[in-house]
Amino acid sequence: MSSEYERQRLKNIEENNKLLEELGLGQASTEVFGKRQRDEKPKEKPAKKVKKENAPTEPPRRSSRRVPTTEEDKKATREQLEYDMEREARLKQQRRELEFKTREKDMSLLELIKSDPVDYIINGDRNPKVKKEEGDNDDDNDENDEETDAHDAEQLSAYLQSRAPVMRPTHIADEEDNTNSDETIDKFKERMESLQLRTIQSVTANRIHSMQYHPDKESELVFAGDKYGQLGILRYDTEEDTSQIWRLQPHANKYALSCIRFDVQNSRNAFTCSYDCSIRQLDFESGISSQVFRCNDSYDQETNRLVTHLDMSNQCPNLLHIADNGGGLSLKDTRTKDRGVRYILSSHKLGSVSINPANHHEICTASNDRSVSIWDLRVVKDYTKKLKPVVEEKGDLPYYDEIEDKGLVKDFTLGKAVTSAYYSPTGNSILSTSFDNTIRVFDNTLKQSYSIKHNNETGRWLSVFRMQWINPLPNAGIPITFISPSMKRSIEVWTKRDKSKPIVEYIDSNSITAVPAVVSAKPATDLDNISIAGGNGSGKVIIYK
Repeated sequence: MSSEYERQRLKNIEENNKLLEELGLGQASTEVFGKRQRDEKPKEKPAKKVKKENAPTEPPRRSSRRVPTTEEDKKATREQLEYDMEREARLKQQRRELEFKTREKDMSLLELIKSDPVDYIINGDRNPKVKKEEGDNDDDNDENDEETDAHDAEQLSAYLQSRAPVMRPTHIADEEDNTNSDETIDKFKERMESLQLRTIQSVTANRIHSMQYHPDKESELVFAGDKYGQLGILRYDTEEDTSQIWRLQPHANKYALSCIRFDVQNSRNAFTCSYDCSIRQLDFESGISSQVFRCNDSYDQETNRLVTHLDMSNQCPNLLHIADNGGGLSLKDTRTKDRGVRYILSSHKLGSVSINPANHHEICTASNDRSVSIWDLRVVKDYTKKLKPVVEEKGDLPYYDEIEDKGLVKDFTLGKAVTSAYYSPTGNSILSTSFDNTIRVFDNTLKQSYSIKHNNETGRWLSVFRMQWINPLPNAGIPITFISPSMKRSIEVWTKRDKSKPIVEYIDSNSITAVPAVVSAKPATDLDNISIAGGNGSGKVIIYK
């Protein structure tokens, strides 16, 4: 396995060296990374100075910077400052372009495990962010780091390959009436009250921004993405009470990993979205992460269209529905090499997109324009056939910006921005979360069923709340239920019968000291094996089972 990773790494190094020459960034790369090549000899350490006992002591020298007084001095100072700022901005831009170009290629698990995969691929640095203490043998430490990373990559690869593929459950509309009986809800409540806090683990280095429970039947497997693009994978063994954590960097650093979804037909494929404008697919079988979508090719940060959310349908599993912060909905078929197409549905950010499980032509969007909207994509596509798509740059994603509410079936305006709106597993209901401090449940025509007062004012230090439906196996004895985070540092469980308060609230003031702002429930499960997870601002994941 290690030799395969080494061949992949050497191949990437060769390709990126060619890329650097084509871009003319060979010298700039050295300035940006600031790392010496492996074939360079380390600089000899200067001899340690020995203080002589009889040497006369000199008073300490005080240095001061001369304050510019003349116009020439002030002008020179301004020019130097402008030069330094321009140089820093240029190097950042070159570093950004280099990272995005590098990530267009496939990346192995060994490369993703590195703290800086791009630096590792290009320069071969083993672990550049580890500070060496004086007297340490750098070569020995490099070899140890390399062996540790290779071992972790092989271990993760072997574990992911061993997971059986699971399909997303398919529900029918009549199932909702059968599971909402008082007897079913009472049994469900009793079971949920028996869940216990099993583990609290630091899964990511920074604040968790997105999270998804894997439907693995043998263990608790949680994928969490943080605000700097890191993907943390937590494996928890309930029987042995042991945990294992892997950290990957599939997306560009400093860009939030906004959404995680598993393939609806094969849970051995994980899709991750990021504010670096891309979507990547992690194949468990091959251990390769590939870029399957990029919203735009511009490296100018001001023109970026950040990918905020992703959804797929059981009826059309290869078609990705992608929401972005420019109010656009992009459609991308993963079976083709086409860039896809983008439809601008709103002048404001789309926080989420959800496909109706009963009708994959119908989608629901949540927007910062305070609206929850239902769209018929058949009408949108038919209307845009008469229009010419706009392409800002050669090879960029084409888009249509003259939709004018064509295909809009229904919308509902709330008091403030809507952070999410999701169809229930049966497609009969829509669950929305808004900054107007409400949780609302609609039917599939956006007629409001009921509204719950709920504190959703997370502020700048918490991830925004997005309430989540539980998606169990069909007829598993679990009613139509959703879970929500709470500012009381708890996780709440709600049913349609109990609208005034949650049927269960998990509070542990001794163990949970931060708000679990991101929540997820294990899908494709039954009443006996149900479990839920929450992620907080320090990168920790808690599991109740």
